Amino acid sequence: MAPGIVLIIIGAIFTFAIRSDGTWIDTRVLGVILMLGGVGFILRSRVKRQEVVTHEYESADGTVAADETRVVERRVE
Repeated sequence: MAPGIVLIIIGAIFTFAIRSDGTWIDTRVLGVILMLGGVGFILRSRVKRQEVVTHEYESADGTVAADETRVVERRVE
C-alpha cells in the first residue's frame, strides 16, 4: 500500500507544483498517470481472494462425504 501512496504524492507534485513548458512531456499528464497508478495499486492491494476448501473422504460403504468445508481468505500479492 505504501508504494501506492508514494505514487499519488509524486503524481500530485507533478500535476500541481511543477510548472514546466517541456515540448516532449506534459508534467500534468504525467502526474495524473502517476496518481491513477497509485490508486490502482492501493485498490489491488486491498482485494482479497476467497477460496473454498473442502476435505472429502470415502466411507467404508463406498460413499463420499465432505468432512470439512471452510472459506479461506488471502490477500492478493
